[in-house]
Amino acid sequence: MEKTTKGTLYVLIAMMLFSTGGLFIKLINANAFTITFGRAIIAGLIFLPMIQWKKIKISKYYVGLVVSYCYLCMMFVLTTKITTAANAIILQCTAPLWLYLFYVVKGKKITKRDLIPRLFILLGIILILSAADGGNPWGDLLALTNGIAYAAVQYLLDKDYPISDASIVGLNNLWLSLIILLTISSQLDFTGISVYGWLGLVFLGVFQIGIAYLFLSGGVRLISPLKASILSLAEPILNPIFVFFFVGETPSFLSLIGFAIILMGIGLTMVPPKTHLSEINE
Repeated sequence: MEKTTKGTLYVLIAMMLFSTGGLFIKLINANAFTITFGRAIIAGLIFLPMIQWKKIKISKYYVGLVVSYCYLCMMFVLTTKITTAANAIILQCTAPLWLYLFYVVKGKKITKRDLIPRLFILLGIILILSAADGGNPWGDLLALTNGIAYAAVQYLLDKDYPISDASIVGLNNLWLSLIILLTISSQLDFTGISVYGWLGLVFLGVFQIGIAYLFLSGGVRLISPLKASILSLAEPILNPIFVFFFVGETPSFLSLIGFAIILMGIGLTMVPPKTHLSEINE
């Protein structure tokens, strides 16, 4: 199997595993914080042997990464519980809009090519938030803030760290588990989880975060980041599809239009300039 085909397959497998999050979060009979903790501690333990303890150095970027990652994970589970899975994932995927605005504030020149896709994303957000049925207004707003957190994670992951990617994901999940234990341990309740619920938690920790991350990191090394980001659009598409078929949750018609517009905007942000097309295809 050639390198490009193998990398594409790896990223698609990762996106398929990531997209099962909405389904299992809906099915597990536990509150959002219990699921978040259970998933994180399992993922942290899976990556524990890979952590390069002697190379760990605390920096402002790494602290920011831990904070944004913890918020991202907690809010994704919470918003998936209180609004539709489709709204939760698609509003989280508005990260390109917030990242763009961040660079504009830092002095990036606004161009027509950059602005138009972000306007599509903004229009989609407005439609979803104005939908009268299907979702939960507070859940949708929290999911929107999760898009900001996702943008922060993307920005901070681009920084240089002395430890490996596997170390980062292991440590981030251990930090998340510790933060939950220290702040909201009273909210943790595993007593009502069925055997199937425990199996779901194990799946989320081992496959939906752990194995998925290994496939993603391996795939990105084999294909260009642009191609990987385009393939990542499979997650916000597959997530609500899984929930629809197995749980029966259906977004409102207005939300579906908003999803389509946001996906179009995200796709447009990933189209390279014509001058770079030949470089990307190499």
